[in-house]
Amino acid sequence: MANRESCGDLVRRTGQPDAACLESAAVHVAHDLYLLKHAWDARGLRVGWTLWFVTARALMDFFFVYERTKKRGDDILAADFLPKGTWQPTAERFAAEQPPEYAACRLVANKLSAHLTYSRVHLTAEGSTPPSQAVHDYLLGVAGMWLDALSPERRAWFAAWFPIRASEADGRPKEQGIGD
Repeated sequence: MANRESCGDLVRRTGQPDAACLESAAVHVAHDLYLLKHAWDARGLRVGWTLWFVTARALMDFFFVYERTKKRGDDILAADFLPKGTWQPTAERFAAEQPPEYAACRLVANKLSAHLTYSRVHLTAEGSTPPSQAVHDYLLGVAGMWLDALSPERRAWFAAWFPIRASEADGRPKEQGIGD
């Protein structure tokens, strides 16, 4: 069996994943969506609080970063799963509806959860922003809209984690899709 180039190497080299890489990445995206829900349920525990912020930040980047940079050379992006140019305009509409505490949650994720920083001293002394129900619901709502926008073949990759609704499975049109 020939050695297959890793997905990370392929994306860094070409800027795009192939279908096999997307299918392999789907389980990781689904896992983080699943973690967000369970971290929310455990947010009263220090580990749940931290996991919620780290996972929320990963999903913020997944949904609202549209192009790879040298620093983000092999990041999995929501845009990868849809036809080129269709996700960004929709995501930008969603971004305009971010809850007021979105930026504060991202700051806490960056400075108190995902990195050891000196900003922690100041932020914890002031009393940091807790996990936000509004940001939680917002990210899950964006996830639902993104899942609804996927082609049936790609949506099936997530069915074990997020079952397909009857209206999708029987071929009836969705209420609103990306690019509509």
